[in-house]
Amino acid sequence: MRKGAITILRSISVVLLMLLPLVVAALFRDAGHVPDEAVAEARSSLEQYMMLHPEYSARTLAVVDFSRPSFLKRMEVIDLQTGKRWTYRVAHGKNSGEIQARRFSNVPESNMSSLGLFRVDEAYYGDHGLAMRLDGLDSLQNGNAAMRDIVLHSADYVSIPYILLNLFTFSGPRIGRSNGCFVVARDDVTPVVSKLTGGGFIYAWDGKAKQH
Repeated sequence: MRKGAITILRSISVVLLMLLPLVVAALFRDAGHVPDEAVAEARSSLEQYMMLHPEYSARTLAVVDFSRPSFLKRMEVIDLQTGKRWTYRVAHGKNSGEIQARRFSNVPESNMSSLGLFRVDEAYYGDHGLAMRLDGLDSLQNGNAAMRDIVLHSADYVSIPYILLNLFTFSGPRIGRSNGCFVVARDDVTPVVSKLTGGGFIYAWDGKAKQH
């Protein structure tokens, strides 16, 4: 490596170290946000489904805004009875994009996230620990979810330390990526599973991207 390039890298590293306290503080302060448009679309989709399937009950609705970068909290779990909300970080599929999900697919082995409404099935313990099986309710957008083993689980790569690691290795300020599953932080999986048990739904949204 040339001396000039080494000097530039050292300068960048110094700047990153100086900014580190601000970056960490900002990540911890992130309260999360999902646009009203996304929530309205999710509620509309859920209402249509419930009209056709009154045998199911809806207790909670998790809205995932894939238009936001992954280092931000972009999954909002809504208690449909009380209106209370909680926000969490969630990973997208590795072939959907780097920091932000831009491509989506329902095709097996695409390793992309899918859009649309999912019904939460049973909780179980698998290779990733506590997890929840999901049923895709849109034949075009996510109907292959069960076949693709698209579930909700946790991983170490959904964490602030992982964001900082990627930042310092010039991979961008992002969490890790999945094979298409909804992946939350280790500390978040138990409360998320608890909230989605017994009538939970997930709606994945992106106002700009198109399904492939």
